[in-house]
Amino acid sequence: MTRIAIDLSDEDLRQWDNLAAIRLLSRAGLIRQALSGYLADNCTGSNNNAFGLWAKSNTDGIFFESQIRQEWK
Repeated sequence: MTRIAIDLSDEDLRQWDNLAAIRLLSRAGLIRQALSGYLADNCTGSNNNAFGLWAKSNTDGIFFESQIRQEWK
């Protein structure tokens, strides 16, 4: 396991300590859980996550692209 150093505000640290005490975890254990949860919720995994993204959309892809590009002008 690799160690990292992070900077937290005093208020954030106080809240982390309170939550760790409630859950009967160490500070490090709570941070590991939080990071694991964040990664699980936000991990892109592979390109398959985007496969079929427009399948249920009634919008024509070319029309949508044209509308978006109009914002650039």
